Amino acid sequence: MNSPQNKARTTDPTISAKARPGDGGSGDPRRTDLDVLRVVAMLLGIVFHSFMSFMPGPWPVQDSRQNDLFFIPVAAIHMFRMPLFFLLSGFFAMFILRKQGLRGMLRHRARRILLPLLLALITIVPVSNLLRHEAVKVEAAMPKQRGEMADAVVAGDTATVARLLNAEATAHRADPAFGLSPLGWASLTGNTAMITLLLDRGADIGAADSAGSTPLHQAAYFGKTPAVRLLLDRGADPSARDKAGQTASTSCLGSFEYKEAYARRLQLAHPEEAAVRRGIAASSRMLLDAESREPRTLSSFLTILSTHYRTILYSDTLLVTLGGASVHFFDETLFDHLWFLWVLFLFIVLLALAVRLGFAPTGRFLWFLPLLTFFPQAMMGAVFGPDIWLGPLVPPPHLLVYYGVFFWFGAAVFAKDGLGTSLGTRWRILLPAGLLLFFPASILLLGTKAGETLAQCAYTWCLSLGMMGLFAHCFRHLGYRARWFTDSAYWIYLAHLPLVLALQIAVLPLAWPASLKFLLVFTTATALLFASYHWMVRYTWIGTLLNGPRKRQTSG
Repeated sequence: MNSPQNKARTTDPTISAKARPGDGGSGDPRRTDLDVLRVVAMLLGIVFHSFMSFMPGPWPVQDSRQNDLFFIPVAAIHMFRMPLFFLLSGFFAMFILRKQGLRGMLRHRARRILLPLLLALITIVPVSNLLRHEAVKVEAAMPKQRGEMADAVVAGDTATVARLLNAEATAHRADPAFGLSPLGWASLTGNTAMITLLLDRGADIGAADSAGSTPLHQAAYFGKTPAVRLLLDRGADPSARDKAGQTASTSCLGSFEYKEAYARRLQLAHPEEAAVRRGIAASSRMLLDAESREPRTLSSFLTILSTHYRTILYSDTLLVTLGGASVHFFDETLFDHLWFLWVLFLFIVLLALAVRLGFAPTGRFLWFLPLLTFFPQAMMGAVFGPDIWLGPLVPPPHLLVYYGVFFWFGAAVFAKDGLGTSLGTRWRILLPAGLLLFFPASILLLGTKAGETLAQCAYTWCLSLGMMGLFAHCFRHLGYRARWFTDSAYWIYLAHLPLVLALQIAVLPLAWPASLKFLLVFTTATALLFASYHWMVRYTWIGTLLNGPRKRQTSG
């Protein structure tokens, strides 16, 4: 039974999946439980995006009714959803490779992944972009009103500021509309004369806003290097952390699109990209030097390394001007919410190349792979989970490695066990450990780089593997009863973002609690997407493109 011939058959990447032991045989051509899990991962994406309008953050639609506690489900979903998706994608990619061979896999994935992505880029994504612009118009039609002090600080009117300071005992209080103190506004605009005036007149240099950001955080966010230097000289604490556990040196490093949106909401002048990127790099280095006086630990070493890495990643040296337009190598919006399809196709090509070169996944050293996610996770700038990347063509190295490990792990699991894998059988241990131990630890250890990284990696792997085991236990024998549900997921995720944005814009005027608005957006979007799949997609050329041809069920 274990002859050299049989051994060769089980390691040949072109072997049919039906012939492999443990794959379920010809009577079990799919793992419906994993198909259903992939659907749930897609639906969690709709939950995630529906939440975003009702919590502080860089989302195009910012509702006036928000709930800070929404960060808990958002973080819990974000940390494991896409890693799980890439793990499952690697598993099924190896399944197709075994069944159809290299060329067959590439043709199949190009038809089911690359072609839908290209079509979505000229249909769905432009609609999302139009709705983003509409959200800006709606915000402009309902502007928040800054107080007289805030207006004077932003305008650089030192005479008015001095008059208000003389006349009002509460002049240093935060502006009620935006929650920023006069010193916070001055730091955002980088007006050193205004900062000096306010400090000389008693402003608290360490006063934090509702997000825990100090004036030093505000000055660094837009790369106002002279203001950063002045605040440090006047005694600002470079190690002060906001509520997300980030110092000024780390919180300023991020997408320029988010900075544009922040400036627009605060009704500030539009930031100039190259100048902002240069200023942030200089400010971040200055702040790191100030922080370096602290004792060196593993956490401080990882923080410094991560900050230097992301300073290069977002620097203006990677900004290219083409025909009067600036394009950043890593920081542009091209694929929008469909970025994962492009990254998945890149992994498919890399998998094919690895197999061709004789480095196909084998399942050896399988349990060493999760350890490899620690370092790329430590390089993340996101507070929880992986960074957001939307284009243009190549993901940043740390994201490529991070998601690549999950993809390769899934492929290696199939190479080792086939469709009959029992991965995740300890789900009764993994899920409670992830949700009750490692997720709370991820929150409690924020600001301790080594600890938070370890806790987040452990949570992600526990949830990913535990969910696989749970779904294998509950949904293994659904068979073709799950086909409609699993087929619908692809269309639903492709099409959901414009609908979610439109609904979030529609509920802006409602004076409802954030939780009710969220439920309305999510349930309405999901119901309409399922209906659109059944009546407009499933039996059309779109459904054939996404899932292959489907025949209508006839009665009798």
